[in-house]
Amino acid sequence: MKTKKTIRRMLAMCPDAWYIFITSVKLTAFVLLCAFVLLLGWNGSMAEDGYRLYMTAMSLYETGQALLLIGAIFSVCIEEVQSGRR
Repeated sequence: MKTKKTIRRMLAMCPDAWYIFITSVKLTAFVLLCAFVLLLGWNGSMAEDGYRLYMTAMSLYETGQALLLIGAIFSVCIEEVQSGRR
């Protein structure tokens, strides 16, 4: 029941907030895909180049989470400002 209410509220967002949310989801997916490709290229090697690839992939993984969180916060802020004007 709570999930249905949340999804209904998300689908009723204003266009600007929806755009920011969807764009942050797309950007997060792209960053996570890049991290995955780097982990595939890492090949388990802890030599100098392998360690750099691993650390880059891990930082991209953490950056993706931060981007999604920031996008969600901004879309909620915009939605609250827009609903206050109505």
